[in-house]
Amino acid sequence: MPGVLKNIDYTDPFTRYKGQKIIDVVKKLGFKFEVPLDLAIDIHYALYLPFPELVNLDQIPYGSEKHYFLIKSLLSLDETKRLRYYTVADSFASVTIGAMVLMYLFEELNRENIDIENKMRGSEGSSMKSAARSNDSTERSLSDKDVQSLKESVQRAVAKALENVETVKEIEHLVYGYRAGIGHTLSLDDDAALVLRLVRNTDIKLLLERLARMPSISSLIKRKKVRFSRGEIEGYIFGSDLERVVPTEFAYPDIYFYAKLADNRLLLYDKFLSLSLGPLYVLIDKSGSMEGEKIRWAKATALALFIRSRIERRPFYIRFFDSEPFNVIKVRANAKPSEVLELLEYIARVKSGGGTDISKAIITACNDIVKHGVKKVSDIILITDGEDRIAKSLVKRSLTQASARLISVMIMGENEDLKKISDKYFRVVKLSDKEMLSVVEA
Repeated sequence: MPGVLKNIDYTDPFTRYKGQKIIDVVKKLGFKFEVPLDLAIDIHYALYLPFPELVNLDQIPYGSEKHYFLIKSLLSLDETKRLRYYTVADSFASVTIGAMVLMYLFEELNRENIDIENKMRGSEGSSMKSAARSNDSTERSLSDKDVQSLKESVQRAVAKALENVETVKEIEHLVYGYRAGIGHTLSLDDDAALVLRLVRNTDIKLLLERLARMPSISSLIKRKKVRFSRGEIEGYIFGSDLERVVPTEFAYPDIYFYAKLADNRLLLYDKFLSLSLGPLYVLIDKSGSMEGEKIRWAKATALALFIRSRIERRPFYIRFFDSEPFNVIKVRANAKPSEVLELLEYIARVKSGGGTDISKAIITACNDIVKHGVKKVSDIILITDGEDRIAKSLVKRSLTQASARLISVMIMGENEDLKKISDKYFRVVKLSDKEMLSVVEA
């Protein structure tokens, strides 16, 4: 049956594609119920369009009444107006949050033991025959009780979606790099199901909430640059480099021009070239002593360091370790959205437990850097609370071979061996945002 919004061509392939995307997301998350395509389309455009309008009730076919009142309820809610703040003209948000609303709606309808199929198709049998015989639109309407019940179900579904919408947007910002001050060319639409799985993960929600409270990292971290005659123009400077002379200087008489040249007073373009750096490699201790707030702080710091790597356009590696190093996750500087989501999923999945072997973890990180043929200076950030003895000579040799700086973050403890071999050493006591920023700026 057709949808109930004005000026929507329900036969258009692109329109149907958007509705099908919502259905696919819902099915990937394990929901088995049948979702009418036109309902999915209407939910998408109710969130996406700036001013969605319903058709008149007398224009809809018989059997579509409940579909009509569902969308009418959705558009009339104050909660929907707040939800649309995040979704209008945003294709990814409209698909993802539309799928979320649809899932919560069907959960609400199931909770009330309402037949979902009848909810969408409307009344059948004698009631439809009676409606067909009447031209009075009031006979096509649902009872006040049914409409109120439907509106309450929609309201509860939208309220639940509203609780999670900030997390969806934080993941979107992290993946696209808005927080890192860079643009994006890739779409996150194909990964909407994975985004919703992450949204339901409590650990990810807490980590993103903590990041959201921090000052903008992009305002604190800038790409390292050096002056270069063929770099990007960023301003003006006085000097005598003829290769960078501003063209207006040639308008002066020759004698005046040469006088300025001799005095280093020619107006020049101030040009810079961004430095290329090796990977930013984070090692996180996941031993049993790191359980609780320590591991959460370490994970949040790792995400903040990932944002820094996006600003500096350098690869990002992360590896957890206890007595043995775990698998490494690598995110390229120009990573696809799926790579960033894999990183988030990995961070959320790891739980604390086990012993501690710091030397083995650092040497493994150095071997990773050497194996990938990295020639530029890399940073290894070690976050631990362990007082493990360090094989100093072996670790120093590995760091030299990898051309890597070691930045150690000691949580509520002290390690003299680690302090001696580290280029920078931080001692964290309060697990605060301020201490996290100090590590990110290191």
